[in-house]
Amino acid sequence: MLTENGNRVLGAYPNPRALQAALSSGSAEAQVVLIDADDPTSGVAAVAEVRRTYPNLTIVLLCEVMTPPILRCAIDERVEGVVLKSDSPAEVLLAFRHVLDGRAVMPAGWQAVSIDPDGGDPVESLSVREREVLQLAASGLHNGEIAERLMISANTVKFHLRHIYSRLGVRNRVQATRAIAPVHDDRPG
Repeated sequence: MLTENGNRVLGAYPNPRALQAALSSGSAEAQVVLIDADDPTSGVAAVAEVRRTYPNLTIVLLCEVMTPPILRCAIDERVEGVVLKSDSPAEVLLAFRHVLDGRAVMPAGWQAVSIDPDGGDPVESLSVREREVLQLAASGLHNGEIAERLMISANTVKFHLRHIYSRLGVRNRVQATRAIAPVHDDRPG
């Protein structure tokens, strides 16, 4: 996808040290570095390391959903962009063009992601009813089923879901489910 339209990919590096070795050897002359923020071994930690060594390098983070640690990293390390793994190839390429033109790129809803220094959970900022809607959506119920179960209209369910997506910094129920799964997984173990 990235090589379309004349773009060139210089390489994929498993960790920040490998990337730094390629950059310092001169074998890679990068305009933009894309870092997988979800990678538990290097992800967000890699950004600070790369930024320290190459302060003028353009960095774009790739993530499943915008989370408070990713947003904190983007702000603290002055990351030029954040794109979602669910974005279409055209959206990712457009984001890269914007970044190369000097504009910052963030996913829809990023402003609603809490960067509470105490690590506050954005789900906790939802109303009781919104958390009920989210839990039922995460369990696989459709809007009509949620409406029936909670005795509200399907339009009210849609309204709640839009607000939930905005607060969690996600675009759809799959991303919302992923955003709450590690913290709010009530399934037996």
